[in-house]
Amino acid sequence: MTKYEQIMNDIKSKIASHQYKENQVIPSEHQMCEEYGVSRITVRKAIDCLVNEGMLYRISRKGCFVRETADQKLSHIYSFTEAILNQGKTPSRKQLSLTKEPAGDQYAKLFSIDKKEVVYILKCLYFADGTPYCVNSSVLPENRFPKLEFFDFNSRSLYDVLKSFYDLNMSRATQNISAVRGNEEICDFLHIDSAQPLLRINATSFCLDGGKEHAFERYEADILTDILDYYVEKYD
Repeated sequence: MTKYEQIMNDIKSKIASHQYKENQVIPSEHQMCEEYGVSRITVRKAIDCLVNEGMLYRISRKGCFVRETADQKLSHIYSFTEAILNQGKTPSRKQLSLTKEPAGDQYAKLFSIDKKEVVYILKCLYFADGTPYCVNSSVLPENRFPKLEFFDFNSRSLYDVLKSFYDLNMSRATQNISAVRGNEEICDFLHIDSAQPLLRINATSFCLDGGKEHAFERYEADILTDILDYYVEKYD
């Protein structure tokens, strides 16, 4: 057995025994070189093989992490459509707008693009049994999803389009959740007055591409909570 195969097997053993836990960063290449007494080329070959096998994934400038498997998942964040279906209601959506603008500093940094490159801004209104309950605005880089404007998001889910036509492999999402009051435009869309509280979710969605993780979407959603109870389900 070669040196890199020995390193692969040892990492697999540490994952199986939960010494390396799901979504935990593993030791750096430099640390592994010292631990196993091998060159960086040997360590990198072992890690590359495990990335290709789907056991590890990379995040730029942060390191290599253990991939979460179906048996290891700790939680599931329901999409708006899934949550409405789980309540026994009929979901639908209306595309409010799809525009383009320069990325600027914020999105250039997030998507690792030049600030003069273009991002899409897709705004949709979501319904439950015909009643509006959520206004969502998604920002996505044009260079990753060219010709997105040719799709009709009145009838198609954004994520279904990204998976089917752009071969998206979504890995995770981070969310910040807060209670807010909507502005005049959002209150008009949701048919509420400005005093009614909303749940606001600011989120970043990530995908895997070539074994590395990249941000592909930034979205903000304002949700009417007397129609949708947004929740995270935990698994043992």
